[in-house]
Amino acid sequence: MRPRQQPLPTSCEVRVEDLDHLGALHNLLAALNDEYASVSKLSMLTSQQPVLTARVMKHARNRSASVDTLNAALQVIGNRGLEKVLLEYLEDLTTLKAENESLKEAK
Repeated sequence: MRPRQQPLPTSCEVRVEDLDHLGALHNLLAALNDEYASVSKLSMLTSQQPVLTARVMKHARNRSASVDTLNAALQVIGNRGLEKVLLEYLEDLTTLKAENESLKEAK
């Protein structure tokens, strides 16, 4: 009997709590720079960040509608696709962090 898989996240919008994942992104970036990093490792590191996972799935489904797992999505988009999605995610997190800090200063 296969273990039950958790449903994949669907929201692509960054939230304040996603700022807590900035440290985990360093591990993902290091794995992307490791030519021996497996899809399984990239999948594990990506799955720790629900918004990033949702964005990877969306990007992969734009290429192939039959993608139903994160591993499959990463195989479809490859490292370059993951880097593209990751860069957009980092930009959104940076913007959110700046907006959040502006709001705190205004108080």
